[in-house]
Amino acid sequence: MNLTKRLISSATLIVVLGVVSYFLHLAILDFLGVELPYSLLNFYLFAAISSLIICLTFISLPDLVPALHDKLGFMFLFSIFGKLFLLVLVFKDFLFSDVLFSRLERLSMLIPIFIFLVYEVLVIVKILNKNS
Repeated sequence: MNLTKRLISSATLIVVLGVVSYFLHLAILDFLGVELPYSLLNFYLFAAISSLIICLTFISLPDLVPALHDKLGFMFLFSIFGKLFLLVLVFKDFLFSDVLFSRLERLSMLIPIFIFLVYEVLVIVKILNKNS
């Protein structure tokens, strides 16, 4: 499969994953009768956009710069920490406010990050197994 098809299929899968998991998450919260004091969509958008950037970069990087193939795992670890740092930076006013969140509200902030993190790991594993 050429690079363009891989990039388009990965981007499509991220969008579908984001939409399905967002509405499923909302349905579960509605079923439990939980109303969040924040917009869940913002967390899903952040997670999806950052995951899209990370996945498209790591899919195209081995084809564009083959010498970096051996360093992809370390670069991916760095990108995870960068993503978490950016999350705190973007939502700092909200995360460090005086509002006390319940356990379910705090978990709902992290669920989008973990959903897309699993997808990113699968993409990286596939890239590393394919090129090794």
